[in-house]
Amino acid sequence: MSEGSTDGRPDAPAAAPKSGDLRKRILSSLVLVPAAGLLIGIGGIAFDIAILAIAGVMAWEWGALVSAPSDRHRTRVVLLAALFVSFSVAIFVDVPAGVACAALVVPVSVLIARQLRVVGPLWVGVAVVGTVFPALALVWMRSYNDFGLLTVLYVIASVVATDIGAYAAGRTIGGPKLMPKVSPSKTWSGLGGGMAGSMLVAGLFTLIHEDARGAALVPLAVAIAVIAQVGDLLESAVKRHFKVKDSGSLIPGHGGILDRVDGQMTVLPVVALAMWVSGRSVLQW
Repeated sequence: MSEGSTDGRPDAPAAAPKSGDLRKRILSSLVLVPAAGLLIGIGGIAFDIAILAIAGVMAWEWGALVSAPSDRHRTRVVLLAALFVSFSVAIFVDVPAGVACAALVVPVSVLIARQLRVVGPLWVGVAVVGTVFPALALVWMRSYNDFGLLTVLYVIASVVATDIGAYAAGRTIGGPKLMPKVSPSKTWSGLGGGMAGSMLVAGLFTLIHEDARGAALVPLAVAIAVIAQVGDLLESAVKRHFKVKDSGSLIPGHGGILDRVDGQMTVLPVVALAMWVSGRSVLQW
């Protein structure tokens, strides 16, 4: 969810996006957004399998991101095994059981990585957390009684609107940097634009959904924008640590899957936890 990291080197100043990159972003979005909307609408086992497949690509990218080339194969095997075990429990038992399994799998994955002599085994644990928990949160929210579909649409739309608002405001307004040592392209104006985009989605859902209340959704929208920005910065920090620009090259103009879901990785678990504690969808607050 970056405002524009098109530079080829992690430590170089951010450059304006090339028109070719912008065209690639638009074309990729025209393909990805309808496909994602269709899967969310279908729900059920097809949705669960699709999320498992996407999480598998995330695990694959994490394996390349946090490991040395000589350790890449072993790291990916550990990550994919952790994902498969957690998802199997979630699908065949229930999602809370899958989350509990994932919590156990994290330290086990670190121990296995250490036994396999993977360099930086703690990063394997980070990768498991960044892959499994957001995916399980999304599966759980989609299956949440009668509000699952609209809840998922609302949360994802809020993060996407945050992304768009941050990109637009950061490029047009600019100004002081948010955390220049972590991500030179991100600005305080971008954060404000992201909040505005998320609040716009909150306003729309307040109008179209009779149970949605602006008094609850507007502050929630601000929180979602901030949490999404945190996820973006965390992924930027990891990439900067490992001196890479993108997590992958799967999506033209965007990089890898991780580059597109960095905000979702932090927002989805937090929203799911808030729903579990409150016993209600965020649209019913």
